[in-house]
Amino acid sequence: MNSLESGVPDGPAATAARKLTLFLIVPIALITFVNSIDRVNISYAGSAMSAELGLAPDQFGLGVSMFFLAYLLFQYPHVWLLRKMGIRAWIFLSMMLWGCSGLWMAHVQDAAGFYAARFLLGMAEAGFAPGMTWLISQWAPPALRGRALAGALVAVPLSMVLGGPLCGWLLGVANPLELPAWRFMFLMLAVPNFLLAVAAACYLVDRPEQARWLDDDEKAWLAGAFARQQSGGLPRHSSFAEIARDPWLWRCCTAWLLMMTGSYALVFWLPQLVRTLDLGSSEIMIGTLSAVPLLGLALGLVSNGRRSDRKGERLLHVGVPAMAAGLAMIVAALLPAGWPVLALLTLAGFGIGAAQGVFWTIPGAVRLGGDSVPVGAIALISMFGTAGGIIGPYLTGFLVGTTGGYSLAIGLLASLLVLVLAVIGIDRSGRAAR
Repeated sequence: MNSLESGVPDGPAATAARKLTLFLIVPIALITFVNSIDRVNISYAGSAMSAELGLAPDQFGLGVSMFFLAYLLFQYPHVWLLRKMGIRAWIFLSMMLWGCSGLWMAHVQDAAGFYAARFLLGMAEAGFAPGMTWLISQWAPPALRGRALAGALVAVPLSMVLGGPLCGWLLGVANPLELPAWRFMFLMLAVPNFLLAVAAACYLVDRPEQARWLDDDEKAWLAGAFARQQSGGLPRHSSFAEIARDPWLWRCCTAWLLMMTGSYALVFWLPQLVRTLDLGSSEIMIGTLSAVPLLGLALGLVSNGRRSDRKGERLLHVGVPAMAAGLAMIVAALLPAGWPVLALLTLAGFGIGAAQGVFWTIPGAVRLGGDSVPVGAIALISMFGTAGGIIGPYLTGFLVGTTGGYSLAIGLLASLLVLVLAVIGIDRSGRAAR
């Protein structure tokens, strides 16, 4: 059973959980899918776009980095806007800007335009991950939160699996506008952003009591589940100064930085490995095998999220899979390229997905900020992960250029995953937190 209802009692609890899956998690996953493709489509257009615009490799790399720079700078402005505007106006504004960035990319004429368009995309998307994490935390009570977050996040690896064929098809199809293929791809991928912006603004609401698709009994069950969470807790609205003194804030920041930086070992090594296998010249086969570890990541997201909810434990459900993923990649880095390495990377993908899928339940489990984790704390933790998106690629490129191979880079980045267990694996009293 894939819905949130697994493991909850019958009656309003089960129907509320089922409706949360269908009417909240599935729409968020769809938006996440589009969001993820917007980030990675540049890699498929890069060669043709660079040739037409005359971009040197360092200029192309700078343009890609502009996304992450803006992503870091604008997370807190997004938090402020979300608080002031509410979910509907905020998601509408954000997604309209995603679409504008795609339109701009379809019409860029030089390096400066490329930099600006990627900066706009990073600025527009900066608040999406913390915003959706906060929204789910307002809807899914603790007993359901692991699988709810995992259900939304599973769209990311699926977008990597399906995004390649989609972008490839758009680059190869005859377009009626007679645009260069890469421009047509950006134009077509911008359209869903505008449509979903209107749909999301009309549909999403901040909290369960505002939902028209929940009946009174289901709303009462959700309210009771949140009330049980709040009993005996810290004040509901802790100030940021108070939260900043909580060691758990910085443990979460450190763990997310290690996880996101270490995961780039898989992202960067996988295409190189698959091309060394004896596959002939079949690009379809190469793409299919490259997707196997990503499917493992998706399976880890869903299965570990459900198991964590069922067991009521969070920290070890993050630390142990992260350590296993790191160890699998370290062993793989010591072996010659071949099928055993692909199997180990699939295991690593499962572990990375399992850890990432449960991670965002930890701030609530350790009562960071009291009974309701502030969106500002979520944004700060997310910023550390974004920094990993800068550190991981740079460190990989530097080590590969220095050593002439991937083994040292993969081993070093994978070791960061092993450290997650030490950072996040126990609570203040030395026990695995629930």
